[in-house]
Amino acid sequence: MNIKTQLLKTLGISWLAFFITGLLISLLFAIPSVTLLIDRSYCPTAEWQQVVQDYTEIYQQYQQRRLQVTSVILFSSLGEDKLSIPPTPEAIKQLQTYGQSQLQKQLQLQKMYPQARVLQCAK
Repeated sequence: MNIKTQLLKTLGISWLAFFITGLLISLLFAIPSVTLLIDRSYCPTAEWQQVVQDYTEIYQQYQQRRLQVTSVILFSSLGEDKLSIPPTPEAIKQLQTYGQSQLQKQLQLQKMYPQARVLQCAK
């Protein structure tokens, strides 16, 4: 066999093995993803701080690339906002809460986003 043919065959097999290894690593160690549903219906300031604290923990995992936040949806009885880039915890802390809690709206969003995590005031 020609040395060029042998070299090309070895390089081809090496690249194929490299590609398969990368694919296996990405499948076995995939970063979990989540959509966050934040209920911003009226909430006393002290209770909202718990929501902010929970969000801060998730945001830190997002920054450390241990969790992928696909989107953040802020909702209340007066509407919803979908954010594709997670806001900072400081931005969540500054949000005003308003409106009444809407369980039906929450269930509808959870049905649309089955992998979602809900952050809300204790009721």
